[in-house]
Amino acid sequence: MFPTPIENASRLWRTTYQVILPIALIIWLIPLIGVMLTAIRGGNDITLGNLWGLPSQWMALENVQAVFANTPMGTYLLNSLRITVPTMLGAVAISCMTGFALAAYKFKGNLFLFFLFVAGNFVPFQILMIPVRDLTFQLGLYDTVTGLVMFHVAFQTGFCTL
Repeated sequence: MFPTPIENASRLWRTTYQVILPIALIIWLIPLIGVMLTAIRGGNDITLGNLWGLPSQWMALENVQAVFANTPMGTYLLNSLRITVPTMLGAVAISCMTGFALAAYKFKGNLFLFFLFVAGNFVPFQILMIPVRDLTFQLGLYDTVTGLVMFHVAFQTGFCTL
């Protein structure tokens, strides 16, 4: 069922794997490399079409300062942290307890409960949008950080438990 570990493969296959893996990684990272190159170059390089060559002028610090001075990027980053950190802590904490209980204790309905968590991953968010909105109105959590964090914790718990 599981793939054979690379250590158990033939010498030819291991060598092929060691050659192909870095090439695949570089191909996978090309968009990120392009973003990083664009972030450190000046506007002239971009308008002249020098997208993949070495920058004619290195403007990394100036570009970062311009982003934070001319856009509300700092606010966006702080908002992301306000949502992401509590969501991650809540989902991981609940999922660890749930996963441990489902794995360590044998009780009636154990497998059914596990399948219920897994099945929750297959429910499209669009189906639940209106009921969740109505529930947040009833609980007074509509348009609040707490409501958003609770929403994300609830919807990530099934996946994290799996």
